[in-house]
Amino acid sequence: MILVMTLVAPALDLLALVQPGVVGPNLGLPAAGVAAAALLGIWARYPRTSWLLAASLAGLASLALRFVGADIAPALSLLALVALGIGGAFGSAEPEPAVWLA
Repeated sequence: MILVMTLVAPALDLLALVQPGVVGPNLGLPAAGVAAAALLGIWARYPRTSWLLAASLAGLASLALRFVGADIAPALSLLALVALGIGGAFGSAEPEPAVWLA
């Protein structure tokens, strides 16, 4: 669910780039805020995962730059996704060894 939340802001940015009239001008701002808050919440639960902290900081930077209207903000949303991908958030869960031995 958290991964879906982080994909909403870049998806809205891409849609606004391809179809400018379809997406409202400030829909990416609340989407980036929800994604940054969710990433920070997950990082607070697992504080030893530095890639979650990196993704959270990129999401917060994207949110801050969206507030001021900077054009680089969508790139920072993508940077948060890259941090999640490098950390292994998109990988499948490994089965427990007991399942293989049974």
